[in-house]
Order: sequence, then structure tokens, then C-alpha cells
Amino acid sequence: MPTAGHLVHMPAHIYYRVGRYQDSLDANIEAAAADEALFALWEEAGPYRYGYYPHNVHFVLTSAQMAGAAAETLDAATKLEAVMSDEVAAEVGWIQAIKTAPLTAHAQFSDTETIMALPDPGDAMPYVKAFWHYARGVALARAGDPAAIAEAEAIEALQDADGLAVLIEGYIPAPDILQLAANVVRAKHAMAEGAFDHAVPLLEEAVALQATIPYMEPPYWYYPVEQTLGAAKLASGDAEGAAGHFQAALMTAPHNGWSLYGLHEAQLAGGDEAAAKVTAERLAEAWAGPEALLSLERL
Repeated sequence: MPTAGHLVHMPAHIYYRVGRYQDSLDANIEAAAADEALFALWEEAGPYRYGYYPHNVHFVLTSAQMAGAAAETLDAATKLEAVMSDEVAAEVGWIQAIKTAPLTAHAQFSDTETIMALPDPGDAMPYVKAFWHYARGVALARAGDPAAIAEAEAIEALQDADGLAVLIEGYIPAPDILQLAANVVRAKHAMAEGAFDHAVPLLEEAVALQATIPYMEPPYWYYPVEQTLGAAKLASGDAEGAAGHFQAALMTAPHNGWSLYGLHEAQLAGGDEAAAKVTAERLAEAWAGPEALLSLERL
């Protein structure tokens, strides 16, 4: 049924789960187009307009994100912000979770100046506000700015906010996700300072927290934190340990280019050129973005 957007979208769940991110991206672009054709005829689309349609656009964003397609991800982030309703999101936890996706897109792809200029989303939805702090924290950490720690502290200060109840009631463990986010910011700052002995335990805790988060597509946390742990291990000189973490990340998010890049670098560092050659071929097939984005700092 090519005019039924949600049915057009549904194969993307399988595509995303098995790591066919380009196919997931294409299916959701088609699904969003079908939705928009419907809205041209039916103005009172109600919950569908503010729930299932943003879900399709969200899926465009996350599929492009996993494939490294920066331009497509950021375009989808802009679109997603435009099609969502703050009023609906404030009342529905899983829709509120979607509102965090543009912020993770900027954290992944945008430069520090762009991220620091993102508007404060306000205090009505503390979960979204925490992700605003997360994007800022990642940008500052990547730049080696110690102000990243203040952003991590701001995330942690929101863990007990009353506004998280709507997510918790919807079985979204918001406090744990926010602790994970704060740990990632702190770890990235430590990595920028070369303090890998500090970064690794933070990331190990984050990995353990991620393992407790209920499964969802797209996931409540946007990438396998195991790959950041792999990056920390590799930067510290532990190529063998790093390779194991990248392989674990690929079990969670198959064929994602970020983890394949990390695995390739770990295999080269460990002297396994034959394995690195195979991984490089897999990476060439999976990666849809600029090669300049492939760095340990982005993992």
C-alpha cells in the first residue's frame, strides 16, 4: 500500500535491526512522502501527524546517522524539529524521546560553534533539556574545553526532575539514560586530556547502563557506547582490547560505519593487516558520509 505511510515504513525496522541503514533510510523517506501526501488531503490527521509521522522522520535521521550521512542527518534534524508538537511531546514519553534526536545529530556531526548556538529548549521538558546539555558537552569535550564538565553536571542535576515521570511511566529509564549521557561527556573530556584511566571506567559504567535500556527502534540511546570505550582503549594503546569492544558494538548495531572504522584502526594497530583489509572493504560498503568524519574523537 504505497499511500499508507506507516506500512511503507515498517520494513525499515528489519533493515535497521540487521544493519541495512541505507535501505532503512530509503524506506522512511518514502514513508514520510506518503504521509505528506495524506496531510495535503486530510488536515485533521490528529495523533498520526504528531506521532507516527515524526517517527518516520526520526527513522530517516537515525538511519542516516548510523551510515555517517551527515548532510542527510542534519536535514532530517531540521525537518523533525519542524514537524513535532511540543504540546503532544510533553504528554507522551516516547514522542518526547524523539525530540532529543536533532540534538544527538548535532552532537555527532556539527562543529562547536553551531552546537553552542543551539537555542535552549527551556525547562518544560527536562529530558530534552538534558540532551541540549549533552550536545554542548560533547562539543566542548571534543574541543578540549573543561567547561564540558559543567554540562555533564547539568545533565546529572536533571536526573530527579519531576518532568521525567512521563518517560518513566512509559518504561523509558530516563534517569539511567541521563547518567549514561553525563558519563559519555565526562569520558570524552578525559580522553581529550589523555586521561584514559579516568575515561575507561566511566565508559564501562555507561556500557552497563546501556545494557539495561529496553530495546526500541530507533534506540533510546542513539549509538553503541561500546565503540567509545573501544576508542578510549585504542587511544591508550590497547589495540586488542579495543578490537573486542568494536566487535561487541557491531553485534549491537551491525555494519555501522563508526564501529567498523574503529575496528579497522584497532586491527591495524595490532598488526593484523589481513583482518584490517576485510574490515576496510566492509567499511567502504557501509559508509555513506565524508571520510573526514572518521576519527576516534567522533566515536
